[in-house]
Amino acid sequence: MTRILYRWGLKAFMDQVSEKTGWSREGLIGTINYDDELLQDQISEFRFLRTQTLEDKLQELVDNEAIRVIFGTVINITTVPNMPAKVIVGEGSIINADFVICADGYDSAFKDFADCEIEEGGPSWPNAHLVLAFAIPISAVREDEALRSVFQSSTQWNIWVGNGFVVHANVSDGGEFVRATMTANYNRDIFLGDQTWKVRRLEYWGIDFDLFEPRVKKLLSLAESVSSRVFMGRPVLNELVCVNSKIVLVGDAAHPILPGGNQHIALAIEEAETLRCIFTRIQHRSQIPELLVAYEEIRLPRTSHIIKYERGMHLMMKIPNGPQQEERDAKLKQVMAGDWDHMDEELFRAIFGEEFQQYSHDATEEVEDWWTKWGPVISKRVLDREC
Repeated sequence: MTRILYRWGLKAFMDQVSEKTGWSREGLIGTINYDDELLQDQISEFRFLRTQTLEDKLQELVDNEAIRVIFGTVINITTVPNMPAKVIVGEGSIINADFVICADGYDSAFKDFADCEIEEGGPSWPNAHLVLAFAIPISAVREDEALRSVFQSSTQWNIWVGNGFVVHANVSDGGEFVRATMTANYNRDIFLGDQTWKVRRLEYWGIDFDLFEPRVKKLLSLAESVSSRVFMGRPVLNELVCVNSKIVLVGDAAHPILPGGNQHIALAIEEAETLRCIFTRIQHRSQIPELLVAYEEIRLPRTSHIIKYERGMHLMMKIPNGPQQEERDAKLKQVMAGDWDHMDEELFRAIFGEEFQQYSHDATEEVEDWWTKWGPVISKRVLDREC
C-alpha cells in the first residue's frame, strides 16, 4: 500500500502524518525489529497511519479534481445486457452508468450476486467476531507504571495474543494518544444494531476481563467507552464482477477481512490502483466488459489468498489455552529471541516468510504483466470492430 501511495504523489503527506513501524509482541514472547536490513527486500516501508487521516486526504484529492460526489442511500442497481446500469439513489434519483464500482463495505448490499467458496476441512472460522477500537490520552496511559514501560515509542507496534482475542496498540497522533484495536471471538446473542459501528461502554459486550493479562486489562479499563460492532463471518467470494459486467466489488465488499488485519486497507488501495492501471488503457467503451474481466482475473487470486492467510493468522493468534498455545509461544520465542544476526532463519521464514512475501506484491506490475499477455488481443478486437 505504501508503495502505491508514494506513486500517487503522497510521500510528503505520509512523511508528515505517519510513523515508521517497529514491532513487539508483549507478553513478552519476543520482538521483531523492522530495521532497514530486514526490510531491504520489501521495497517499501511499514508505517502507522490512521485510516480516517488517509480517507480525508483521498477525499481532498477527489474534491480538487471537481468530481461530483452525491451522498445518499443506494436503493437498487438494475443491470440488463447491452444497456447502462441504473442506480437509484436517495429519494429516487436515477443515475445511468457504464458500470458501477461497489465499495459499500463489509456488509455490502451487492455481495450476494457473487458465488461463494464452500470451505471444507481445516480449522473453522468463527461465525461472529467482536471488534473494539478506542483511543486513550497518552497522559492517562503513562500514569500506570506497567503501561508506561510499554508505550514509550511512537514507532513500536504492540500485539497481545490470547485465548480467543488479539489486541494491537501503538502510540499515535504525534504522541498524544494510544490507539488500540481488539478482535475477539463472540459467542453471545446478537441484537439489532450490534452489527453497526457505535460508541458503547465495554460493559455492553459482557467481556470477561479475566481473559487478559494485567496490562491489557488496565488498558481496557482506561477506555471505558469504545467504538465497536460485531462482524458476522462471510465466505470467500469466487467472483468480483457480475455476469452482465455491470457491477464490480472492491474494498471490504470484495474481501471480508476484519479490522486490524495487516492487509485490510492495503487490498482496497491495490484494487484502486488496479482499476486505474487497467482503464488508462481503454480505447473504446465496448472494451469495458473485457477490462472488468481483467480486473477479476488479476485481483481474485490475490484477495482469496490473503483472506485465507489472514484467517489462518487470526486462528493461530487466538489459539485457546493449552498445549497448542504453548507450542505456538515456544516457536515464536525461539524465532524472536536473542541476537538477530544469528536468528534461526529457517524457522523465521516458516512462521513469517509468507507474510513478508505478501508485502512485496506490486499491483501496478500485476496489471502490466497481464496486459503484456492479453492487451494486444483486446486492442485487436477494437480494430476489428472499427473495420
